[in-house]
Amino acid sequence: MCKTLGRSAVLATCVLMAGAAVAGTFTGRGAGSPAVQTVFRIDTPAPGATVFGIVEVRGFVLDPRGVSRVTLLVDGAPLHDADINQPRDDVRTRYARFFGEDFPYNPGFTTSFLASNYSAGSHTLAIRVTYSNSDVQDLGTRTVTVDTATAQAPIGGLDSPRDPAVYGTQDYVSGVFPVVGWALDAAGIRQRVSPAGCTGAPSATCKILADIEVMVDGMVVGQANYPLPRPDVANAHPDVADAFQSGFQMKLDTSKYTDGAHTISVRVWNTAGLSTVLASRDVSFQNNYATLAPFGAIDWPMPDAHFYSTECYSAHPPSGIDYSPGDHLDWVSGWAIDQNDQKTFEGIVSVQLLFNGAQVSDTATDTANWNPLLGPIPNPCKASIGCTVGPYGIFGLDRPDIMYQYPQFTMDAKNSGYLFAVNTRYYLQTGQLHLGLNTVTVQARTKDPNRPAAVIAQIPVIVDCSPVGVNPSYGELEQPTAMQALQGAVQLSGWLIEFPQSLEQLNVYVDGVLDGTIYVVSGSNNIGLYRPDVPQRYPWLPYPNSLYSGFLYNLDTTKYVDGVHQIVLETVDYAGASNYWVQRPVVFDNLNRP
Repeated sequence: MCKTLGRSAVLATCVLMAGAAVAGTFTGRGAGSPAVQTVFRIDTPAPGATVFGIVEVRGFVLDPRGVSRVTLLVDGAPLHDADINQPRDDVRTRYARFFGEDFPYNPGFTTSFLASNYSAGSHTLAIRVTYSNSDVQDLGTRTVTVDTATAQAPIGGLDSPRDPAVYGTQDYVSGVFPVVGWALDAAGIRQRVSPAGCTGAPSATCKILADIEVMVDGMVVGQANYPLPRPDVANAHPDVADAFQSGFQMKLDTSKYTDGAHTISVRVWNTAGLSTVLASRDVSFQNNYATLAPFGAIDWPMPDAHFYSTECYSAHPPSGIDYSPGDHLDWVSGWAIDQNDQKTFEGIVSVQLLFNGAQVSDTATDTANWNPLLGPIPNPCKASIGCTVGPYGIFGLDRPDIMYQYPQFTMDAKNSGYLFAVNTRYYLQTGQLHLGLNTVTVQARTKDPNRPAAVIAQIPVIVDCSPVGVNPSYGELEQPTAMQALQGAVQLSGWLIEFPQSLEQLNVYVDGVLDGTIYVVSGSNNIGLYRPDVPQRYPWLPYPNSLYSGFLYNLDTTKYVDGVHQIVLETVDYAGASNYWVQRPVVFDNLNRP
């Protein structure tokens, strides 16, 4: 039975009644055995519609049995599976009886196909629903007309600012605000590289400049960074080659505008010269002195990383601590930018490092201990504490990647890098660090003498020690990044150094369970790989170990359920010593099903 719900629902909402009763479904008042019910709608395309370009097929399916798969059918043949379990608050409101503890899933689905893959003329579309109990049913059959001659403008979505029609209120924004979304076009998004002729974009020296324009009150104010990973878009648009890298983002500096109501829009151009405004959002800019504090990040170490001391102490030494050339040096690095709109006081004066809430270094006073060629080196004498290993910090390091992300801050972004060298043994002996869990904080001071230093980042670290003075392994997991969505077979990559002992194996854990091991053997093509960039970036690392420090590991995410998982890396050397040196949360996203 199909019930038409007014003029706006010409597509029809269909309720299908099956003869067999299903335990646990709805029982109406006075009814003994309820019937199986399926409520569904294909929102787009409408029956009889003329379609071209990227044809989006959207809708929802509600059924007490649960939905495990929605497959798109074109001319009766399965094409591919839709991205399911998408939230539909409008459906929840209209069909509230379907939701609760027994029906936790989200009913929305999205998929698409390319009109250019089919001949011009009439074709049929439908969805094939596989329910959680393995029942299968074809729904929503309709005829559409494929037009292969009409060019399509780009399609996409604007995730931030949020849509007030969906969330019920407009966004109130301040400071640097992320404008985030995605854009697709069958012919490709118009773009160029800068400087002209460079390869390997995007990188520090080669950038992709896409014609994805961010507008404030109808005026173009900048281009968004593109492309960025969007596996959710790839799930919904598997026929479009660029779908996985369809994301864009621009960090909009709202302090350049008056407070009050504004409209943020995004316009996208394709290679054929067609453009479309993906969306417009009415927002309110609300900036004041408190909202325009400095901001930044700690790039290294990662949260829950380890700092190491080459000696263990149970009590503080009675006097100054002499530097030992064998000491292991850890470091804290990242970037900081000031977004103050008062030109007189704009700019970072210094960056400060704190351990457990106590300041231990300030780049305004400790930069003199820095050797730009060799990296951090010990200062032989600090008058206040005797001949010791003093703190070493520097601000103003070149960060072209940050300038790429925040072009509106120009040279303030390009020279926003900071780095502190940390002799963990020294701070462990002085009591500013202790074994176990510690808090590392970075704060920045601006030119305004009345503004206190603002905390820009804070992470936990674990302090450990070696009673025999052996440095542990250390390194970086570069891919995947934190909370990155992963699908299918993915490659973990990064670098690690074991010095002075020899590395025997690298273990990879997922949620505390060993997934696999890389063994160090002669001629290996997945560990000990050539990485000349590592000694260039970190010249003080043990050499030549850093030159051949790369590793690769293949991880099959389909072995695990979708959701957030923890990747942990462990190294084991030939002396039997082991070290967990990275923990990274990631998201496995395999079309919302095993």
